[in-house]
Amino acid sequence: MPWRHQFNSNEEYNLWYRIYRTLNGDKIRKYKKEYNRKWRMENGFHNEVNSRKKYPEKEVARRKLRYAVKHGKIKKEPCIKCGNTKSQGHHYDYKFPLDVFWLCPLHHTQLHKKYNP
Repeated sequence: MPWRHQFNSNEEYNLWYRIYRTLNGDKIRKYKKEYNRKWRMENGFHNEVNSRKKYPEKEVARRKLRYAVKHGKIKKEPCIKCGNTKSQGHHYDYKFPLDVFWLCPLHHTQLHKKYNP
């Protein structure tokens, strides 16, 4: 791959790179998938897979909530504490997958740390 400074302008480089991505999309996706897999293993994120296997009821509840939000059955609301629009659903009980309240990532993490020190 050529260096960016070898091109006369950013537009020329961007054009070259667009063409390169079009022609080598599968190769790039394969590389990124493997790179991300290794990074997740090194940084502790591989536990997501283990968690899905260990707690299938949580995974089912999350999947049902995602489906309901995607199809408009439930409206995603802002965080109940700060009003941030980028919110996540928190389940009281995984037996009721659509019974959630909405928290931003910061308050969601704080809630979990409070109950699971």
